[in-house]
Formats: sequence, structure tokens, C-alpha cells
Amino acid sequence: MVVNNYFTTIKKCRVSESSEMINILHLGEQPLANSLKKGEKENEARFPLSISFCEESSLLQLNETIDKEILFNQYVWVTGTSQTAQNYANTFAERVIAAVVPDQDDLIIEIASNDGTFLKPFISKGYRKVIGVDPAKNLAEIANRSGIKTLPEFWSLSLANQIVSDNGFAKVVFARNVMPHVSELLDVMAGIELILRKDGVGVIEFHDAGKILEELHYDSIYHEHLCYFSIQSMTYLLDRFALHPFHIEKSPISGGSKVIYFSKEKRQKSPELREAVIEENSNQVNELSSWQDFSKRTIKHRKETLDILESLNGKTILGFGSSARSQTYLNYCGINSEQINAIIDNNPLKQGMYAPGSSIPIVDFEQGMALNPDLIFVLAWNFRDEIVKQCRSYFYKGEFLVPLPNKPYLYNGQ
Repeated sequence: MVVNNYFTTIKKCRVSESSEMINILHLGEQPLANSLKKGEKENEARFPLSISFCEESSLLQLNETIDKEILFNQYVWVTGTSQTAQNYANTFAERVIAAVVPDQDDLIIEIASNDGTFLKPFISKGYRKVIGVDPAKNLAEIANRSGIKTLPEFWSLSLANQIVSDNGFAKVVFARNVMPHVSELLDVMAGIELILRKDGVGVIEFHDAGKILEELHYDSIYHEHLCYFSIQSMTYLLDRFALHPFHIEKSPISGGSKVIYFSKEKRQKSPELREAVIEENSNQVNELSSWQDFSKRTIKHRKETLDILESLNGKTILGFGSSARSQTYLNYCGINSEQINAIIDNNPLKQGMYAPGSSIPIVDFEQGMALNPDLIFVLAWNFRDEIVKQCRSYFYKGEFLVPLPNKPYLYNGQ
């Protein structure tokens, strides 16, 4: 059932405000990626899922904007359930502290802080003014219970003003994997610009459009992700607010992300940033023709997936990782409970539910392995090694089907 009441279709670029938008790819009518179902037959809303490209800003972006209250009021992705994210949180904090050298009483803010996993290392290192902001009331409650002050709000210019009034300006503001989710992008950036001290540093982590292009991460396209930034399009956005990027790092999150550092004062650009820009240009990440080719490769990938599954007909196939991105992949390919018996997910909030669209039951690890699968389909492929290790520890000896990057392939876990 397609619902028209809860989404709008953009008529101009989310960053440049240009009306010259070029359609790239349509992934069909899809349910919201995190709208898990309590029952297999439960009715669900579906919305168009398509992307366009703006040549002025170089931004790849979703055409549809779903009401943010529907998307984020309650949220089932919990950062702390991923061991990769927990490990990276400490590395991230160490890198930020090394780059910024904040004092113990400087204000540190995370926008879209989820359960507070990425703020915990700052608190453990003795920083006393640490604040998270997250609109998901269930996650803000979890964070507050664990001692991480978290405001259950959407970040905005108005909220930034309120925080400045109560706490002063921030030495560090970071937003990990959130800018692509933001519908009021310019208002959010205005809030960051306002709250950041003159000598402060902002940090934005974003799923790299270059990595999406290179490795065919079309599964990262879903209704929560409105923008797919390259360094060039992110720089375009920062320039609009007189914010100056000076350094970039890599992140293991989402199968390949970039972390860009910026400030109000111009700083010398690091060798890493200069080299990353050169690499992005040489890979033609910001060229329209590259994204038109991406669309053709996506269509081919769907056929390759379905050919492999047809060859495995009659086998017990167990999915692993009912991630948001896996829902795009499953629904675009038309995969359902006839091909995949169940999906293991380590997040208790998802267990006992059904995947949106495909209606595949989501189970815990023991329930899944009790099915004695012939094959494990690594849907959360960006956590492949973590998943393989867990399955091998349970003495699973079969193969793994890994859908991405690029071509789907069978993997023996060695």
C-alpha cells in the first residue's frame, strides 16, 4: 500500500537549492527500512525510493522525504549492539582529542548520539561537560540511565541557541552518520555553525559516496538516508556556512565512511585531505556519467543475486543481520521468506519481529543456528568478519553468501 500523506518529493537540491535535478535510479515502492513488523501478515506503508544527482553541488540524494517524526521518534538501531562500533568509539574519541586538545571543562556535543556509545569514551577520559542530542526517546532514555546526559530532541538552530544559553559554546561538535538523515539540512548546519566556538572543531562522519560508487553500495539507499555525500558535496555544504574543512580520516562504519574535520578559522589542509580530494577526482565520483553507470550495475546485481538463490533452491538459508540496508536489498530483489527461512539479529529490539516487506522472521542467534542452515546469507555484509567468527564459534561449517561489495559471492570464512 503506497501512502502519499507522509512524504514529499523534492523539487530542488537539498544543498545547492538548484532545480536542475537528474534522475539516476528507482528502487521501487519500499517499506521504511526500520519499520519492523510484529506479525507476518501485518499491513505496511510503502513509499517510492529513488535518487537524483545535482551537478552544481555534486550531491547524490533521495527524491522523497518521509516525515521525520515517523522515521525517528522510536528507533531500533542501537549503536552499542555492534562490537565494531564499540571498538571504534574509543579510537574515534582518541583521534578527536588529539586533533582538538579540549580542556576537561570544555563542552563536547554529539548530534544524534543514539545510546551514547560514542560519548562514553570522552566521559571515561574525564571530560565533564558532555551532552548528547537524539530525537529517539527510547534511545535517549537508555543513554540517560547510563549516565550520559542526552536531550530527546531533533537538532536545530533553535536547540543550539538553547544549549548555548544553558552551557556556553562548544569546543567539539560531532555528528556521526547523521547528516545524510537530515531533512532540514541547512537549519541543522546553521545550528552547528552557531554553537561552535571560534577555536572549536566540528566533525562529521558520512558514508562516502566514492565508496558507494566503487563498491556498489546501493543497499545503503533507504528512506532515512536523504543525502550521499562526497568530499566535494560536503565541502560545498560547509562553504555555505563559512566552515573550513582541514582534515579527513577513514571510518570502518557502514562498510566505508569518511570523517571530515572543520573549523571557523582557516587551517592548513592536511596531506590526508589533499590526497583524498585528488583520489576522489581521479575516480570521477562527482561525474553524472559515473552514477548513470552505477544504476546499470545495480540492475545487473539484482539478477546475479537471484541467479545464485535459484541455484540454492531447496536448501535451508539463514540470513544474518536484519540491518536497515539489508531491507533495501531484499525488497529490491524481491527476496522473501520462501528463499530465506529466518534472519539472525543480535539486537533484542528486533528479535521476534518480521523484516519489513519480505516478512522474514527475525530470531536470536541460538534460534537461528537451531535451524541447521545449509548456508548463511550475510545480509549485514559490512560486519562480515564479525559474523563469520560468531558462526564458526558455534561450529557452523557451511558456506556464507556475501552480497556486497560489488558482485555477490560465496565465502568459506577462511
